[in-house]
Amino acid sequence: ESKDVAFIVMMAGPGLRGDKLLDLQTRFISKAEGMPDVDIDKVVALNNKCYKIVLTEKDSLKAVDKLNKIFEDYFNTLSDADKKEMGGSADNLKLKTRQILSPWFKFFLSYDPKENLAKLKIPVLAIDGEKDLQVPPKEDLKIIKSSLEKAGNKDFKIIMFPGLNHLFQTAKTGSPVEYSKIEETIAPVVLSSISDWIHGVIKK
Repeated sequence: ESKDVAFIVMMAGPGLRGDKLLDLQTRFISKAEGMPDVDIDKVVALNNKCYKIVLTEKDSLKAVDKLNKIFEDYFNTLSDADKKEMGGSADNLKLKTRQILSPWFKFFLSYDPKENLAKLKIPVLAIDGEKDLQVPPKEDLKIIKSSLEKAGNKDFKIIMFPGLNHLFQTAKTGSPVEYSKIEETIAPVVLSSISDWIHGVIKK
């Protein structure tokens, strides 16, 4: 909306709606951490039930009760070993209730970047790492590209950097558990690509 913004660089910026992005994020990260597909499906189904309540239940007290009930029911489906790992009760799961009912999380779930991307006429550079599991690049960059095309934007560039994670570090799997173990802060090719693009925009 600001006329003072000359261009935008999106570094692993979302193009997908929040709830859809979290769905993919959960699947890819869980897979990278070795979780079996059947368990991933259970977690995703649990999350989607919770997200639906967050997005549709206007009464916050009712939302808390509904979410706590969902977590309690889910806990009861777990094996004794998994229950023990969670401390023997559903209380650790219920801690998530406050988090997902926060104003920011409610906004994030329903926010669809496509609506604003489809209005951008200024130059845009959208970049992501091939191994990004938090903002899956193939699905996300495709949406960003189609949204900018819908806007009639004639000056944008999409780059997916091979072998880089969400933080644009050279990574093995892309899992968030690797972030703090990687010495590289950000791959030099990313910095040079952004710099070159910005210089190109300024010269126009």
